[in-house]
Amino acid sequence: MKITRRTTSALVLIGLLASTLLINGCGRKEAESEGCPSGTFEANDTDSLTGPADSSFTANSSFGNPSLGGTVIVSPLIYTVQDNTGVPRNKICITLYTGGSTGNGFWYSDNTYRTVVRGSGTLNRVVAVTDDSGRATLYWSSENLPPANPVVSSGTGTAITLTAGTDQTGTSWVKAYSGILQTIFNLNWTVQGEPAP
Repeated sequence: MKITRRTTSALVLIGLLASTLLINGCGRKEAESEGCPSGTFEANDTDSLTGPADSSFTANSSFGNPSLGGTVIVSPLIYTVQDNTGVPRNKICITLYTGGSTGNGFWYSDNTYRTVVRGSGTLNRVVAVTDDSGRATLYWSSENLPPANPVVSSGTGTAITLTAGTDQTGTSWVKAYSGILQTIFNLNWTVQGEPAP
């Protein structure tokens, strides 16, 4: 009788531990409606999701050679998921957004930055899955930056004055989510106006 009770108690304890690990250790499987591949999980609230540090970019202009604008390639964006002890989590689905109705950035299929990948919805949504090192690597560039504001002339005849074009600033961003965890990457950009001579 004592052996049976101990065996039953041990089985109940193992069952409780297993269910706790399924809830807290592995995460829950993503619903297909969330756009994640089957067999992937979202991060637990005790995990950590880290992404790249914010950065800045300045498009320089010189007199007679104002910046033409264009995209800024940030190579690459790496996101990492670890558990609360620092162990990498693999097969974690991360949902990423960039943009709005006017666009805010572009996804690319690989590190050649030749093929643009259009995400879903107005926020250009894509998903990525962490590898065995707990990392997901994405290829991204900023939105199309505007051309520099040109030098402005005022006055007439010999009293013409040239004034530098005004600078333009903005932020291109990527928001990443997994479970309740989130992080945002900001690329703060400046397009310098054409300077006066």
